[in-house]
Amino acid sequence: MKKVIFFDLDDTLINSRYAEYNAISEFRRNNKFDNITDGDFCKTWKEITERLYNQYLRGDFSFEEQRIRRIIETFSFYGRKISIEDAKEKFEEYLKIYEKNWILFDDTIDVLEKLKLKYKLAVISNGDGKQQMDKIVQTGIKKYFQEIIISSEIGSAKPNKKIFEVSCERMNALPEECIMIGDKFHVDIEGAINAGLMGIWIDRKNEDLEYKYKIKKLSEISKFLNI
Repeated sequence: MKKVIFFDLDDTLINSRYAEYNAISEFRRNNKFDNITDGDFCKTWKEITERLYNQYLRGDFSFEEQRIRRIIETFSFYGRKISIEDAKEKFEEYLKIYEKNWILFDDTIDVLEKLKLKYKLAVISNGDGKQQMDKIVQTGIKKYFQEIIISSEIGSAKPNKKIFEVSCERMNALPEECIMIGDKFHVDIEGAINAGLMGIWIDRKNEDLEYKYKIKKLSEISKFLNI
């Protein structure tokens, strides 16, 4: 019997793609990348971010270092050099803009309200502890979760088995009693399955991948859970 539901945070409960696009666009304008469109700049930023983030997940460098590299490599792509210290300042500038744009998906609160009546709820998130907690507090969803497990605070990131094991222990539950809901198939779903949990995948990007427990938005969770 399932008794615990773990949620990913970004692009599962919080519309991070919306926040990211708006922040990147404003960052481009503030830093005078004038001959580049928002779309092209965002595409470059996201490609660099994804590559560096995957390297971080492999343990190639720290979470903080991948942030700094993101700025340096983005500037370099457009023929501009920037020092490490300036890159740190520029990332802080980007973060402040990003934080202004945090919003929940329209169905997040309704689903959490229904699920809390039947399950214990928790978050498993990769990222910086302070930033992820700030998102949870600012968007008003902290009250729904008994535990908030963030990779930077336990030294293990999804899809590593350890973070799921620690999360189950904190909720006093066996892996087979737990469900993981997330938008990244390899990171959230395969990671959870490898640790013995059930995974429900929110395929927000319409990826060409078959999976039994697949939904397009949170409100479709009733396909697999009685709420």
